[in-house]
Amino acid sequence: MTAEDQVTPSTEPHRSAYVSSADLMSSFDAFYRDARDRLLLQTFALTGDLAVARSAVREAFVVSWHHWRKTGRLAEPESAVRPDAWRKALRRSSTRPWHRKKDLDEETRRVLDALGALPVTQRKALLLTQLAAVTMEEMAQEIGLPAEAAERELQQGAAQFATALTIPTSAIPLALNGLSGAIRSVTWPRVTIIRRAGAARRRAHTVIGGAAAVVALVAGGAVATDSTGVRPTLDREAPPAVTGPAPAGPAISTLPDTTLVPVDAVQQAVPGRGWTQGTTTDNSSGNGLVLPCQPARYADPQGTAAWVRTFRDGAKPQTPRSVVQVAEASSSTARAERTYRHARRWFATCPSPDEDGSAVPRVQLVGTADLPGVGDQSALFVLRSRTDATTHVVGVARTGLLTTVTALTTTAPPARVNRAGVARLLATAVGRLCTLPDAGGCADPNPKPIPRASYPAGSTPWMLSEIDLPPITPDPGPWVGTPAAQLTEDRIDVGAIGCDTVHLYGRFRNRAFQANEFRTFVFSGAKLPPQVGLTQTVGTLPGPAAGAFVTRFREQMAACPDLDATAGTEVEELVAIDQGKQALTAWRLSTALPGDRTIEYDVAVLRQGTAVSVLAYVAAPKALIANEDFVAVAQRALDRLARTAPYDPS
Repeated sequence: MTAEDQVTPSTEPHRSAYVSSADLMSSFDAFYRDARDRLLLQTFALTGDLAVARSAVREAFVVSWHHWRKTGRLAEPESAVRPDAWRKALRRSSTRPWHRKKDLDEETRRVLDALGALPVTQRKALLLTQLAAVTMEEMAQEIGLPAEAAERELQQGAAQFATALTIPTSAIPLALNGLSGAIRSVTWPRVTIIRRAGAARRRAHTVIGGAAAVVALVAGGAVATDSTGVRPTLDREAPPAVTGPAPAGPAISTLPDTTLVPVDAVQQAVPGRGWTQGTTTDNSSGNGLVLPCQPARYADPQGTAAWVRTFRDGAKPQTPRSVVQVAEASSSTARAERTYRHARRWFATCPSPDEDGSAVPRVQLVGTADLPGVGDQSALFVLRSRTDATTHVVGVARTGLLTTVTALTTTAPPARVNRAGVARLLATAVGRLCTLPDAGGCADPNPKPIPRASYPAGSTPWMLSEIDLPPITPDPGPWVGTPAAQLTEDRIDVGAIGCDTVHLYGRFRNRAFQANEFRTFVFSGAKLPPQVGLTQTVGTLPGPAAGAFVTRFREQMAACPDLDATAGTEVEELVAIDQGKQALTAWRLSTALPGDRTIEYDVAVLRQGTAVSVLAYVAAPKALIANEDFVAVAQRALDRLARTAPYDPS
């Protein structure tokens, strides 16, 4: 059982039962100002009707103030307000579906049309994960489906939405956030108006509830009198005013910068020519993006404290190395767990940033590892930049309410980077933080990274994602993938182009392929021949048929050079792995064409249980994938293929 699976005692600080009216008003006012535009954008995207969305969100805040003594204690008050706003908006918009303002720009209309074409469940799943940034588990709970069914709805909705807009699934967050332009002109009532409406609602509910109770007592003949024979009424004297100060509960501890790693710890963990400490800040200035793949300033925007400390190696300028430590404190265990997941997702998926996209380097995920014995949760990532010769080794860990990241940037190639050193540095960071009152588990000072399968990425986690693809020299631009689509016809670009090979289409051994899909990755804006790109197809067959498909594909590739002697096709086997129900073979092919031209391409066939996949990369002289890089891509595809649903014999 891993550290993530173990049940640990809650580190949630005790809170006093007493909360003053001033504290309630202050916390609600801050919540109203912070969340109203965010909830309006989500509700507008859900219904396409700005007037209805604003009205529904306003009334949801009124109800929220009515129940704020309870709602305000939630780790995520939005999780209670959002469903109420969405219910109200959907109920009202059903009478005039997708009513539009007259002045919406064309792009906003296209996005709303694409959303309106989705079933409500898929629309909710998409908006919850892309705009509300909830976890998959929270999304499934909010839409009322089991996790597997909810994930399926999300994947189908994301694919349909991206196809309608002709964008890659990685661009969905940008498309949805583009709707924010339509809500900028919205004005909101003052928070005092919202609170007065909520108070009036509370009084009305109290009177109605009390009157109903009296009617019930009268109807039952149980009318009471006091000792003087006077019947009671609903009118009561006001409770006595509280004159003393509110009892103070234990406050969440601060996060002192003295608990960050010192420069000598960096030198010991990652030896260099002389590390020097740079700045230590709360990361409140600039764009706040200090880590590779970091899309937002903080992993916990509502955290109680945050620090960033930088270090630089005194090596020659042409071989710069740097280290960054980020530490954040959250207000509860639930929020800290979410903060850790958010930070881990940054490096597992490299999402689009909230701010300038040029601030985050385009990278490839090279490897992922677990770090047993480091804090309550921990992981290690190796990332390679596609725009320069740098590699990033990033460790993420949580101890109690505290989350920390240590990241090394170096010019060493991925195979030679000091993974063990960054793991030790992360353990040191956790060891210093775990002395604080709000911390949890400490760390083994010399942890051993254990390679693991990569975390899910993209809307089709059983297929390759942009983050899996390697750099090309010279850099032709970013990889961009089309949404996964059902394979409805036999395509020539889904196999070995110069060879006669079986495809994942139709039937094989008299069994129809199930869940056969394809997606293609190309270079955005590159001046390359249109055929250059990587295509992946996936599908499922019964186990024996899946094994036979791989065997048949291998036989056909072996026969390819003799298929047409005039073509001069050369086939070089790069790797061959066969481990029972798991198999992978990859080849480099070169075919001579008329006019002294040659076309080169890479092909791989893989199997994971009942799932099979074929990769085909068509190259160009200025867009070649190194043999070891293509093998790594094929191995990542095999890794992700394990998430494919098994073949259904029924």
